Amino acid sequence: MEKKIEYSMINFNTAEKVVYAKKACNEEQQEVLNVVNAHLKVSMELKRRISDAFVIDVHRQISEKLKGSVTEPNYQAGRYRSVRNYIGDPFTDTVTYTFPGPKEVPKLMRSLHRFINSRTKLDGILMPGIFHFLFIAIHPFVNGNGRTVRVLEDFLLKKAGYNHQNLYNLSQYYYENLKQYHYFLNHGRDMHDFTGFVEFHLEGIKKMQQNVFKEKIILQRIDKLHSLPSWKTMDTLDKKLLHYLVNNEELTIKKALKLSSKKLTAEAIRLRFKKYGESGILQKIGDFKNAKYVWKMR
Repeated sequence: MEKKIEYSMINFNTAEKVVYAKKACNEEQQEVLNVVNAHLKVSMELKRRISDAFVIDVHRQISEKLKGSVTEPNYQAGRYRSVRNYIGDPFTDTVTYTFPGPKEVPKLMRSLHRFINSRTKLDGILMPGIFHFLFIAIHPFVNGNGRTVRVLEDFLLKKAGYNHQNLYNLSQYYYENLKQYHYFLNHGRDMHDFTGFVEFHLEGIKKMQQNVFKEKIILQRIDKLHSLPSWKTMDTLDKKLLHYLVNNEELTIKKALKLSSKKLTAEAIRLRFKKYGESGILQKIGDFKNAKYVWKMR
């Protein structure tokens, strides 16, 4: 799946260029730049507590230089909403859920802040997920609630001791599991139970951390490959097979033949594998017919 940023149509490579240049050419790019800047800013403010001022400041940052939607004339950056928000069915034009009224928002947000800042017996890693669920249930802003809460969620993760080096972002996990994300938010809200969403959130942290470890291993393998004295003399197929092995757990003769654009025999592939083994980067597991080749740990 192609990596996306937040819920926009911008892919990861385009977003990376926007962030590096620190310049946006359109509304979508500006949204991405604002979110990245907000993440960076809150990462340097970990001594702050969640408060109205902090939440509103983040919303103002993610809204900077955005014109806002024509269909949302009440949108105001850095202010709690003054109108009622609801979820509608676009096919039947009916309201399926109505969020708390605007007069209730300040009171509900203050209660949420007190709970998150209180010294409870709950493990700190649970707080970001609980906060995310309750924030979306209140929906304090006309627009930008998702972007705002994901910045604040990351802030709370860092306060709990996680992801201080900005190695991952749960936005990618939510994008890849969008149906589940909305299911756990909507079902939990209807049932007045955030357990499912918090479990979903914790699974996301685990998966994103596993991805970081996997990417670290891949980088270590690539460094080892490129440091081999024989690397520069290897042909295109050698490099293709070894890069496949770098990114996967194993490689078989059958798979290597499929990866090859040449008409090679199984024996020719075995000779290549033998060469890789002598270089100390590959080892054989299994007998002749069922052999598979894996990356050599040492």
